[in-house]
Amino acid sequence: MKIFRKVLLQVCALSACMTTAAFAQAELRDAVDAGDVIAAQNMVKKGEAEEIYCGKLSAEDAVKVYEKIFKAMPFESFENCSAQFVYGYGAKTCSNAKAMDACTEVVSYLLKEGENGNVKALETLDPVVKAALKTKAYAKPVKVSVDTSMWVPCPKKKGAAREACIEECLERALNTKDTVRADLCETAPEHYIDTTVKVSVPSPLYEKLRKGLLEGYWKTQKSTAERYAVLIQKNARALSIPDTSVINLNYVARWADKHKADSTALPGGELFRFCTSWQPAVDSILAKKEFETRCPVFETFVDSRDGQSYKVKEINGVRWFVQNLNYAIEEKSMCYDREEENCKTYGRLYTQEAALAACPEGTRLATDDDWKMLEIYAGGANTAAVRLRSNGSDDYAFTAMFGGYANKNGISVIQGEGAYFWTSKDVGDGRGVARSMFATDKEVATIPVDKKFSLAVRCVVDGAPAEKATPAAAE
Repeated sequence: MKIFRKVLLQVCALSACMTTAAFAQAELRDAVDAGDVIAAQNMVKKGEAEEIYCGKLSAEDAVKVYEKIFKAMPFESFENCSAQFVYGYGAKTCSNAKAMDACTEVVSYLLKEGENGNVKALETLDPVVKAALKTKAYAKPVKVSVDTSMWVPCPKKKGAAREACIEECLERALNTKDTVRADLCETAPEHYIDTTVKVSVPSPLYEKLRKGLLEGYWKTQKSTAERYAVLIQKNARALSIPDTSVINLNYVARWADKHKADSTALPGGELFRFCTSWQPAVDSILAKKEFETRCPVFETFVDSRDGQSYKVKEINGVRWFVQNLNYAIEEKSMCYDREEENCKTYGRLYTQEAALAACPEGTRLATDDDWKMLEIYAGGANTAAVRLRSNGSDDYAFTAMFGGYANKNGISVIQGEGAYFWTSKDVGDGRGVARSMFATDKEVATIPVDKKFSLAVRCVVDGAPAEKATPAAAE
C-alpha cells in the first residue's frame, strides 16, 4: 500500500495534480460502483486512492480514470483491474519496452480467453501482438539460471585440494569405465560438480505467443478457430514459426496427404475445424485427393421472433440445433456474467421454466430421451463427450460449448470448463434433469439441477428434414 501511494503521488506530481494526506478509498469505490467516471477521475487526480479499483467500469472508462497509473504501474494495474486493463490498455502496455512482464500477463489473459471462445479477446489480441512484436526489447533472448552438473578443471596449484580432485576424477572415471577420462585425470584433471550456470533462452514472450497461438487453434471453439489461424499466418515470420506449422489450406492439404498415405480415416474433429475455417475450399482439396468424406452440411433455421439463424444437423435421425439458443426472455434468461459478448459466443442461459418455452415455433427443448439416443450413438454416456464437445474430436459437429452456468443468485461459474444443458424432464422437489460435460472429461453426465439455475438450451426441430434445406458453411 505504501509503495502504491508513493508511486501514485509521483504520478500526480508529474501531472501537477494536487495530493492530500486524507485518502478517500470508500468514496472512490462508491463513485466507481455508481459509474460516476468524472468524480472518480477527480479523486484519483487529487491522490484520493489507496488501491486500483475498477468494479464494473468499462475498459474505456477505467482508462479515463486510471491511465497515468496504468502507465506507471502496469503490473499492479493488471493484478487489480485485469479485464479493464487488458482490453483498455493492453496494446499500449505492450508498446512499453520496460513493461514486458505486464505485457506477458496481458497476452496470457487474452490467449486463455481466446481458448474459451471469447471473440472480443481474439480481436484485442491482434493489436496487442502487433504492439509486442514492434517492441524490440521483447525480442531479445534472456539469461536464466539453470541447475546442471559438469566437468570443471581441478585447481592448478599443487596441494591437498588438487590431489583430492584428481582422486575424485579417477574414481568417477573407473566407476563409469571411461578410459579416456581416466587418462585425462593424469594430464588435465577435472572433477564433476553440481553447479548453476547462466544460459540464454529465447524471449519468453515470443515463446508464449508461438505456443499459445499454435495450441489455441486446436483448443478454442470451432467458430473462433479461424481467428487463431489468421493470427498465426500474420505473425509467423516474426515469431519464427516454420511454414509446416502455419495452419492454412496448405496445412490441410498436407494433413490429407498424410492420412491418404497411411490409409487412415480423416479425424472428424480436425476435419470440422478446417471446414469451419475454409469450407468449401476444404471440400475441393478432398475431392482432388479422391476422398469420399466431405465437410458437414447444415440446414439453417431462422427464428422468426428475432431473426437469429441457427445451424441444424441431423444426427442419428434427430435434427439438433448445433448452437446454443440465444433468444432473450426477460428476467428468466441471462448472459454469462451478464456480458452480451458471452451471449454472442455461448448463447443465453435459462431457468428450466424459461427453457421449456424458449425454443422457437417448430422446435422444442431436447428431451431426456433425445439426449440418451445421442449419447448411445456417440459411443455411450461414459465416452460421448469426446465426440460431442467443440474442442474434442466432435465427430458429429454437435459443438457442445463450455459456457458454464449461473446459480439461482445469478452468479456465473466455470465458463470454458463445463457445459450444462437443460432437458424437459422434471424430477420433482424443485429440480429438473440436465446434461453436463467438461473440457477435460469423456463423460456426458445426467444430473438433477435446481430449476432456478440458468443453463444452456439445445432445441430439436420437429418433423423430418426439409426436402430443400438451405445449406450453410460449417461453423
